[in-house]
Amino acid sequence: MRTFSRFAPLGMMLVCALALAAPPELKGPPIEAPPPPGIDDPGVKSAAPLEAQEAAPAPAGAEDPLAPLPKPDTRLVRDKAARTNAATSERVAASEVTTRRQGTDTVEEYRQNGRVWMIRIVPQNGPVQTFMDTTGNGRLTRDPQEGPVSPVYYTLYEWN
Repeated sequence: MRTFSRFAPLGMMLVCALALAAPPELKGPPIEAPPPPGIDDPGVKSAAPLEAQEAAPAPAGAEDPLAPLPKPDTRLVRDKAARTNAATSERVAASEVTTRRQGTDTVEEYRQNGRVWMIRIVPQNGPVQTFMDTTGNGRLTRDPQEGPVSPVYYTLYEWN
């Protein structure tokens, strides 16, 4: 009995493995797979264009929920069309200009509706610096048309 109890689980596993390995019985004739396409075959034809298909129009606002979202406008301020010289000159012409002297520099403030939108600093020696409120938030930034680098001046040597 001891020998039988040792080989009984082995026999049961062998019977189960043979039962699982047997092919299932197929009903009807076997289905044959089509032959592979040739190298020079044109391949799969695409579906008819949407204009040719007679489908019901989608209701308004029913866009594809899985479509990618549009990307935000990440253009630099100097690339926007509203920042052209013509648009700026029109705005300058319509503004109130206040000119004052600050040391040796001349400061011109341009206002529209009581708000400062541009300041031009004209030093006695050196290039003109322009600061504009390009976004309308009240912060003045360098004029983007002057380039990304602001001029820096250092005093190398002074004497009285």
